[in-house]
Amino acid sequence: AREMRGRVESLVNLSAGAIWMGTFHAIGVRILRRDGSADGIDRHFIIYDEADRLAVIKRVMTELRLDEKRYPPSGMVALISRAKDEVISAEDQLKAAGTHNEELAAQIRLRYDAFLQQNNALDFDDLLMRTVWLLDRHPEVLEKYQKRFKYIMVDEYQDTNRAQYLMVRHLASKHRNLAVVGDDDQSIYQFRGADVRNILSFEHDYPDAKIVKLEQNYRSTQVILDAAYHVIKANPNRAEKRLWTDRPGGPKVVVAQTYDEQEEAQAVAREALRLVAEGDNRLGDIAVLYRTNAQSRALEEVLLRRGVPYRLIGGLRFYERREVKDVLAYLRLVANPQETLSFSRIINVPRRKLGEKSLAQLGYWADAHGMSAWDSLTRLDEMDDLTPSAKGALGEFRDLIVEVRAASQERRLVEVIDLLLMRSAYERYVKDVGSDGDERWANVLELRGLASEYDGLPPGEGLQAFLEDVALMSDVDTMDDRTQGMTLITLHMVKGLEFPVVFMLGMEEGLFPHSRSLDSPAGLEEERRL
Repeated sequence: AREMRGRVESLVNLSAGAIWMGTFHAIGVRILRRDGSADGIDRHFIIYDEADRLAVIKRVMTELRLDEKRYPPSGMVALISRAKDEVISAEDQLKAAGTHNEELAAQIRLRYDAFLQQNNALDFDDLLMRTVWLLDRHPEVLEKYQKRFKYIMVDEYQDTNRAQYLMVRHLASKHRNLAVVGDDDQSIYQFRGADVRNILSFEHDYPDAKIVKLEQNYRSTQVILDAAYHVIKANPNRAEKRLWTDRPGGPKVVVAQTYDEQEEAQAVAREALRLVAEGDNRLGDIAVLYRTNAQSRALEEVLLRRGVPYRLIGGLRFYERREVKDVLAYLRLVANPQETLSFSRIINVPRRKLGEKSLAQLGYWADAHGMSAWDSLTRLDEMDDLTPSAKGALGEFRDLIVEVRAASQERRLVEVIDLLLMRSAYERYVKDVGSDGDERWANVLELRGLASEYDGLPPGEGLQAFLEDVALMSDVDTMDDRTQGMTLITLHMVKGLEFPVVFMLGMEEGLFPHSRSLDSPAGLEEERRL
């Protein structure tokens, strides 16, 4: 959004500060923080990421005594997420359940949503669903934003889901000044809830709309465009378009047949090294694409044996690293001590000599007295089952959070983080656990550096803004250094990037097109788009 804002300012020669610019989720957050109270949402809500959501779902499944092997939590998450994408309430999801798994997912969601409410939290799907509900249920709020947004522009419209579609419909219905940019042939995120029908039905939804086809391509050669067209033209449900370029000709697309994945990997490595040896390309110019993550293994083995450097995109991302999540959990608890998930994560990090039994007794006592785990820390002297050492450790933890919380209202964010790291002795902890301690501490310092960008905000606001922006970060870490080696990446993750040399692995039925799509016409259409 920052890059787009800069481009807009340079184009119109005016400050773009008054323009609301961001992802659907970011816009939803702004609306909910300003006016969500009309629908019962506290403006200081926190945002749960994918890992947080999975942790809570697992917790709920344990409460319901559901076997994770029989009912994989990731499958339950997918069913809940899809219902929220469709703006379906938990109660309606339960009524509409047609299978045992769907019924279980709805029952899990009822408890999951209750947990979110108790912890003043929303997950990513809620940011959209609750915004739509707010605009639906409160005409005065809808009117406010319809007046505020006379003109609305949406990029990548083919990737919108039902909630995003409804959000746009609500906001644009008054002035009907709506411009969307998209390409149905590029709709490849159905598994995330994207609905290609949104863009295909645009002319039906807005019959007075003017359609402009952007068919000139600036990236590829005509050979590549023609090859792509002969794949996509087999899709019956698409808006006809044929891309062209001023760059005629170009090398032909090479189709290489190998015996198995090992021979395929050898062939890719051999050809890549030949291209580099000829001097026209660096290793960083080369990308290897595949349909599923598991396909990278054979090639990784060959590259490692040959000593060829490579980057595997889609591994553990920065904000998923344990030490980063630890510090963020501390900061979330500082911002909201009632937040159970963060409390559970860092109550014993670094180790405070608190055993599972002591923590379980704390939880039982809090539940029995109808209070949060945090509030129970003010009544440790009443907990007869806890040992004196456990009470002492819990009291020190409480004092740490209270001290840092007070500092967060008076000091810059970086100073708050420094105090937290010093008082918790986190540096010593992270360097003493495992051989990669220095690398992990470097990640903590990187997070601290990111937080320094918020030092210009008033105390308290900086912490809130930082936590919000971190929660809304893109899934894909910035890719700005290709000198390190070949890039290995899935087809879904590579969208929007470009490389001078591209290899595609596993172009065979069952892998690509994927076996799950073979019996589904809609699934096959998505595979062609991919």
